[in-house]
Amino acid sequence: MKTKMTLLIATVLLFAGCDWIKDLGEVTFSTDLALDIPVVVTGTKSVDLTAAVPAADFSASMDLELADNEDVEPYLQKIREINLKSLVVTVYGLGAGQTINTISLDVAGVGTICTQANITSVNNTFTPVIDEAKLDQAGAKLKSEKKITVTVSGNASGPMTFTVGLVFDAEIVAGALD
Repeated sequence: MKTKMTLLIATVLLFAGCDWIKDLGEVTFSTDLALDIPVVVTGTKSVDLTAAVPAADFSASMDLELADNEDVEPYLQKIREINLKSLVVTVYGLGAGQTINTISLDVAGVGTICTQANITSVNNTFTPVIDEAKLDQAGAKLKSEKKITVTVSGNASGPMTFTVGLVFDAEIVAGALD
């Protein structure tokens, strides 16, 4: 009877203990997932040198890859959860008189996560209000595919070159013992 009871307790501990031990091996850390997207806005050329330069549309895409982040790279195959908390956008390279009339950020498979208007060299950094469900979808896509494709598009006051810097504040849970 004593042997059966010991085997029963050992079996219960073995099966219940595996998850407990696995949870002990979880690592949770915060990191910034950063991406710089270069944008070249070309305008239509006018023969009339005195004519106003019309506004021009633009679009550029890049992949945000987890493997490019040195904090994440050691845990790349062990990620259990990615929680994107917020996003800070900075537009670099705007000169005096240059304006981005509108800019939208899209994540492939998720949709538009934010839109901002009237960006100049003076007010070039912003933290957009993003629907938490969109951030969750982008985090889930990052977890499953190890990357997301981000597209910036919009309308600028004329031809120009600038860079859109994105910094996602992320909390990542990984299994150190996986």
